[in-house]
Amino acid sequence: MADNTDRLLRDYFSGRLKLMKEINPQCKQDIADITFCLSVIKPEHKHAITQYYSDKFITWDEVCNESGKSSSSLRTWRNDFKRLLHVIMQHGDEFIKLRHEALHS
Repeated sequence: MADNTDRLLRDYFSGRLKLMKEINPQCKQDIADITFCLSVIKPEHKHAITQYYSDKFITWDEVCNESGKSSSSLRTWRNDFKRLLHVIMQHGDEFIKLRHEALHS
């Protein structure tokens, strides 16, 4: 069953989140957080996650077959990505502040 993060990622990859940012300003931050998280993971992980969430009819088995990776590997990548995204969404401002302080000390 899909959780809130799965729905958010589906909205991001479908372009729906961009449309929603006109109504809900929080969506702009969600877009920035997802974009950042995608930029810091390995390219093959990004490709698998993008492929899965871009098409609501594709299954992990199809992504596995195309990538030549095991289902458990891809699910681990997805879960790690969702964990990273959750941390950034919850504590991203704190990380930015700490980074800024570290750069200026």
